[in-house]
Amino acid sequence: MKNTIITRLFCALILSSLLFLTAGCGPDVKAERKAAALINSFETLPSELSIGDFDLDTNGYVNLEQFKKYASQGKYSCKATFSVPVDFLTTTQAARAKEWKSSITMGINTLSKLKNTTWNFYKKFAVDVYVADQTSPDIFIKIVDMSGNEYLAQRPLKNGRNKLEIVLDDVKTARVDTSAITSFSIYMDTVKQPKDIVLYLDNIRLVL
Repeated sequence: MKNTIITRLFCALILSSLLFLTAGCGPDVKAERKAAALINSFETLPSELSIGDFDLDTNGYVNLEQFKKYASQGKYSCKATFSVPVDFLTTTQAARAKEWKSSITMGINTLSKLKNTTWNFYKKFAVDVYVADQTSPDIFIKIVDMSGNEYLAQRPLKNGRNKLEIVLDDVKTARVDTSAITSFSIYMDTVKQPKDIVLYLDNIRLVL
């Protein structure tokens, strides 16, 4: 009887030790997801060793520059200058234009790649935007999955700091596969604007 009790205690001790070791040495999934949550903070310029954070698809309609002010994460923000029709068209052509989408896209095919495409573990997609002017047109955020399904959100901007968020459950409801995201775009329709719109973007991220 005594030997049986000792044997049981010994087995329980071994099992507890194994559980402790497993918990301590196994992957911390939540920590890994948090580490992977940052998409772009515009800290790295192109160099011989790195493509950097600014090689995004703009079709030439948005100029991107690293900027030392208005950062919400790290040391720098991205100064994004959204063009207007008269930058590319004659005055007559610009007057006839019905829309002018100046867009920034980051995806699996851009040089600065979207590395984290599995968004279904996260609650929100977020980006910080600083508006230095008194007024600005609304901004649009489009999220696309591997099948080409799209989710589009429109957000107003105010002077100063804006924290824009998209609830990823809403993206799922729109039948976009958040486990296989291929790109997102941030754009403005500047067709009615008299001059270029300048925004300062930073800390594009996923929120747990």
